[in-house]
Amino acid sequence: MRNKLMMLSVIPALFLTAPVLADKDKSCGEGGKYSEMKKNHKQHDGMPRMLKGIDLTEAQKAEIKTLVEAQHQDKKSAMKSHWQTHKQLAELSFAETVDQAKLDAIIADTAAAQEKRLADRAQLNNQIFKLLTPEQQQQLQQKMAEYEQKMQDRKKL
Repeated sequence: MRNKLMMLSVIPALFLTAPVLADKDKSCGEGGKYSEMKKNHKQHDGMPRMLKGIDLTEAQKAEIKTLVEAQHQDKKSAMKSHWQTHKQLAELSFAETVDQAKLDAIIADTAAAQEKRLADRAQLNNQIFKLLTPEQQQQLQQKMAEYEQKMQDRKKL
């Protein structure tokens, strides 16, 4: 009986210490995995990763950043629309009955949005490619071929 009483008095103490112990977790704090990701994101200069290692002039960098930022604003509004569609799909999925006409409309909207995203990305990449000198274009194509080969080698494993 005394042991049970002792255990019952310890349980509330454990609940009080849990938040304190959670704050000591390093995963979100300084030196943790997520803090590294956060730091790397802050250091991101707005340049696409495909251009890393290619020497660009300051004028080229400025123009590319302008193009990327313009597309980023478009992506923000598209993501709001995406989440609205996602919400509609969830509501439809968990309804008593599935309205096939609404489902078809959601699928059509999603397909159209995906097509637009792909076209926008291709357009941006083409604009960036046109800004590069022929030597830089060749470097980029070589880099992309090496990356493609690396991905093919990974698939074999």
